[in-house]
Amino acid sequence: MGAGWISRVQLAALDRVGGARLCAVASRTRAAAEKLAGERGAAAFSFDELPRLLADPGIGLVFVNSPNRLHAAHAEAALDAGKHVVVEKPLCFTLAEADRLCAAASRHQRVLGYAENLCFAPLFRRARELVRSGALGRVLWARQVEKHGGPYSPWFFDAAEAGGGALMDMGCHGIEALRFALDRPAVRAVSAELRTVLHGAKTELDDDAVVRLELADGAVLVSESSWAVQGGMQSSLEIHGSEGRLLADLTGETGLLLTKRDGMQSRPPVDALSDHGYTGEIAHFLAAARGAPLEESGEDGRAVLEILLAAYASAGQGGRAVALPFRPGSARKPVDLWRLR
Repeated sequence: MGAGWISRVQLAALDRVGGARLCAVASRTRAAAEKLAGERGAAAFSFDELPRLLADPGIGLVFVNSPNRLHAAHAEAALDAGKHVVVEKPLCFTLAEADRLCAAASRHQRVLGYAENLCFAPLFRRARELVRSGALGRVLWARQVEKHGGPYSPWFFDAAEAGGGALMDMGCHGIEALRFALDRPAVRAVSAELRTVLHGAKTELDDDAVVRLELADGAVLVSESSWAVQGGMQSSLEIHGSEGRLLADLTGETGLLLTKRDGMQSRPPVDALSDHGYTGEIAHFLAAARGAPLEESGEDGRAVLEILLAAYASAGQGGRAVALPFRPGSARKPVDLWRLR
């Protein structure tokens, strides 16, 4: 579902992994679907033709890469058609939608995967192993940075289509990467500061966001996400503990660096993959569709969505901490909880 950049990235990963073939591509327009499908010898459909597409018994797994607004409808339709489903981040707009998708997956006994590629990045997975091993001692605080100059498609700047700005687009990555690295700890409260600093001429959405997560054990996690960084991309994870600190940098030259309290430094061996986890992600979800345990599920997507909603609410209240669990009331999309200017 979707013929944009992320679909092409996933197909490139599929070429490396193997074990499955592309059956069909759907997009808003048949022309867009035909362009990508034609390169792969697959069938092309518009979104209006989804019932016919989903009726094909040869299709076993559907990747929902459509604009954010359509995630819930497309995923639910695919689950109801008996397909396994992987939804690109964010999972959807509301907790009610998330609950409905999780229920549908359970009812139909199908995989509902949450496509967070950073959880399959070799450096971040090695970072989690080191945290689990106790190499850092007790985790005190951690930070994830996910920034670039802005989205590749105009719909990301449209509140109705995207549901939010840089926080929805990039903050999804940071929040789940932090949860993943620390084995999904309980989050007690969320606070956030959102700004529009670079793209104000084309959108009222946030293009720069800082989110603070307070954990039940007192540790603090910070997610920094932005569309306002020019000249390349930043993607890094920093974890500080009572016995050392760890830096995993996907786009710089640092790689993975572990520094202990006594000053000793080491670069623990990591998987040689240099990508951002897309190959591992595709391999994982193909295996899950065949019965292997699922690591990134709809429930994980729901947990990230709840934090995103709380962050928008916090920013709308001047940065006041919002306790979890959080129920956003009647907001139809996350950014509604923040004052659009």
